[in-house]
Amino acid sequence: MNLTGNIFKVLAFLLPLVVFSQKGGAIKGKVIDADVGEPIMGATVFVIGTYAGGYTDANGEFTILNVKTGTYSVRIKYVGYVEKVITNVKVEAGKTTNLGTIKLKAEGTTLDEVEIVGEKNMIDLESGKSELVITSKDVQNLGVNDVQEMATMQVGVTQTPDGVQIRGGRVYETQYVIEGVSAQDPLSGTGFGVQVSKFAIDQVKIMTSGAGAEYGNGTAGVILTKIKEGGEKLQVSATYKKDNFGINHNEGMHWNSDVLNVAVGGPLLRKNKKTHRVFFFLSGDMNLTDTYFRVRANQLHSSLIGESDWFSELVGKSKSEIFAPRQDNKWSGTAKISYYIKPATKIFLTTQQSLSINQNSRSLQIIGFDAIMTPGLQYKFALQPDNANTYTHRSNLSVLGFKHVFKKQWAMDIRLGRLFTNLRADANGRPFRDSIVKQVYDPASIVTNPITLYNPGDSVVFVNPGPGLYNNGGIATLWHDHYAQEYTSKMKFTYSSKNSVHFFSFGWEHKEQEYQWADIRRPWIGAPIKINDTLTYSSNRIGQSADVWKAKPAFGGFFFTDRIRYKGIIASLGFRFNYWAYGKFIDDAIENPAAPITEVVRKEYKQQTVPVFGRRFNARLLPKIRVSFPVTENNVLFFNYGHSMRLPHPRFIYAGLDPVYQNSSYLAFLGNPNLKPEATVSYEVGVKSQITQTFAVNVSAFYNDKYDYIVTRTLVIKDVTGRYVTKSFAINQDYARIRGLEVSLYKKIGNWFRGMLNGSYQVATGKSNSARESLLQILQRGRLETTKEYYLAWDRPFEFKGVFNFFSDSTWKIKNVKLDNFILTVYVNWKSGLRYTPYKYVGIDELTGRPLYEIEEQKRYQKIGSNWFWTDVRLTKNIPLFKNKGVLSLFFEIKNITNHKNAIIINPITGRAYEYGDPVPPFWRDPRYPNPFDRGLTPPTNPARYLQPRQMWWGARLNYTF
Repeated sequence: MNLTGNIFKVLAFLLPLVVFSQKGGAIKGKVIDADVGEPIMGATVFVIGTYAGGYTDANGEFTILNVKTGTYSVRIKYVGYVEKVITNVKVEAGKTTNLGTIKLKAEGTTLDEVEIVGEKNMIDLESGKSELVITSKDVQNLGVNDVQEMATMQVGVTQTPDGVQIRGGRVYETQYVIEGVSAQDPLSGTGFGVQVSKFAIDQVKIMTSGAGAEYGNGTAGVILTKIKEGGEKLQVSATYKKDNFGINHNEGMHWNSDVLNVAVGGPLLRKNKKTHRVFFFLSGDMNLTDTYFRVRANQLHSSLIGESDWFSELVGKSKSEIFAPRQDNKWSGTAKISYYIKPATKIFLTTQQSLSINQNSRSLQIIGFDAIMTPGLQYKFALQPDNANTYTHRSNLSVLGFKHVFKKQWAMDIRLGRLFTNLRADANGRPFRDSIVKQVYDPASIVTNPITLYNPGDSVVFVNPGPGLYNNGGIATLWHDHYAQEYTSKMKFTYSSKNSVHFFSFGWEHKEQEYQWADIRRPWIGAPIKINDTLTYSSNRIGQSADVWKAKPAFGGFFFTDRIRYKGIIASLGFRFNYWAYGKFIDDAIENPAAPITEVVRKEYKQQTVPVFGRRFNARLLPKIRVSFPVTENNVLFFNYGHSMRLPHPRFIYAGLDPVYQNSSYLAFLGNPNLKPEATVSYEVGVKSQITQTFAVNVSAFYNDKYDYIVTRTLVIKDVTGRYVTKSFAINQDYARIRGLEVSLYKKIGNWFRGMLNGSYQVATGKSNSARESLLQILQRGRLETTKEYYLAWDRPFEFKGVFNFFSDSTWKIKNVKLDNFILTVYVNWKSGLRYTPYKYVGIDELTGRPLYEIEEQKRYQKIGSNWFWTDVRLTKNIPLFKNKGVLSLFFEIKNITNHKNAIIINPITGRAYEYGDPVPPFWRDPRYPNPFDRGLTPPTNPARYLQPRQMWWGARLNYTF
């Protein structure tokens, strides 16, 4: 079956969704300057979703004839003024709808600023993008905690334990932007680098396709976050919620969780109503929980933040006790100052800080190397979590912006940003290693009671692995520290032609970066060992394996877009010219004969790069095209085509190239300076239909062709000692194809209901799921398959989700008791389970009686596990206070109200998460058949095999305006 062809047939069938009466009416009005009251001649007026439009005459008046019967939105635009959109304009046959006098305000700080009169439309007929815009008001009603939760509201976006995936892309392919500047930690592999304070969010825009040319390092989608700023009046907001009532902190639906959000904003200086106005905004978030796993350390410690300072001494607690009182601890804060020199000129400064301390191993994902779709609980340490790895991630993003409109047709936007992220993984705050090794640290090397024997009557006797959990005082074997620092300069200019047909935007973005990476396994190896009182043994090794490097790359791009608006047709034609340099670290390694780089790589690197100002650069051109046009009234067809790229994870480039710090272990990783960016060519066609003023539909089909994914191969090279050793090596060879169909329905009924229902079907296929997996396939099969595609592990064919809001008013009563000011929000999500490779039964182990199974490799990822489903419900009661100056909101919410068990660790024999008594594959630990040869996985009773169960919250929110 040709899936893509059938999708387009469906779209063709859906285009004529509405048939309007052929007899139409007219729309008229008058446009004037809001300040002086004079008529504006030559303003463009057009009816959105149609080809109808015109211009104002010398008196500022306009009349648009032959508009078919229906309900529309009308846009009024003139150079130097803020655009205005008037919604819910009804046109009747044979009649003229008079919009009256329309006042346009003088220009704001951007040429594309829009003022909406009336209720905002459910769907943007002028946008050719697949996007969802969530405002600060939506955030309060939905009860979400962060930007990533908001993103999952959009069709095609899936939240997994690894992060956010968009349209079948990997988690790191999503580009996160805050205040126009990248907010990603390029080294952690989780995608997001800065946690945004919940109350600090003014708007979040999730674009799954059609992102403009100014966004240059994401191959799946773009998530834009705009930070709130203070207004004309002083406003204070606070929210507190928890999942318990002070008792039973960690039982049933209670995980000892507390969330606090506070914010304050308003004016600092107002010389007059138009010039020299200064506004401020401050907010902070605290999110603490012990998680639902019921595995909790007595106290988390972090060597990154230290244990004491003047404040900790003042309150009598260590810094770890203050900032990590629970198992998962998140803190964030925001400050923003906005200075309006005049209406068309603004300067602002934003700073965003965040800190998280937990024991979630998914906090650090070495892109392309980690297992796909696994939870982050270190269950092997469940009996001694105080000895597990603790992850501390801190970040700071500061953005200085300047926006100015001049000469009416031109605008300028300049951003200067600094992003700093630092992640440390240690054995719960322990130092890198002791000065002298006095004990065995590796938990896998310590055998403790109770001991049972395997095959005790034989000449060879083994010790059974017991419960598979460490209980021996051993500590985590990983010590990791990295930081990334990026200085960004970005300038964007926009120009609007006098006839408003062309809207040009162009600019330049440049990043100077500094990365430092230290990843060490079993760091105590190489430390001095005291044999007796007089003899000490030591070596120059830094752990069993070490990957240490520091680099200063650069990345940037020039971008240009011409947005053409002619009657009802809107076309956006653009490109981005990206350039990058891997930095002096690589350039020196290429010239250094002692660096472990092959001659072929050295030669190709010099051929493919160009020296500029002392560094060697590479470049790529990325075209972008977006077109939308009406097919019938309020029915718009859109098309997107674009190229995008993502630079490889720095570890694939720099690892092991320092002649001094080389990992000599077998199959140690070696960087490749010749790696190209991973790339995506995306296609999308769809239709947006405003069927009625209260019902809208969006249907789109997409095809994403991804290539140059990183894979791992082996390479034999000569090391610093002259020995020939085998290394693993990254190259560009893998690919993936994702195609799908998405449908979104939007409905509102009166003032009491707003709903959104999404459905999607997609297929994601490729060669391998990670760079490591590609190498394992070769080692296991002994051959290289270059053409056969398999389903990818994160492919989720079907997903349906809906967000439904119900609003009550004073007419709602129960036995004469008013039910006004209630809001009920219901969020429902159903999706296909995780893919897995099945096993088949092959017999019984004669010695133990255990059923035996073997993997069906030819059916790799062809099976789908048990489906995921959950429903979240939130009920809010708003109580007006202080003569309507304030609002107290009391709310109660339940997550996963049906307590559905959503499996995240799939037993490939049963297709669901393990339940006691189920057969398990070879080398899984089976509690019924202890075997010393079982390895790898912890006991299948791991509580992280399911997503979160039912959780109950209650809380209150106060908003007050002075």
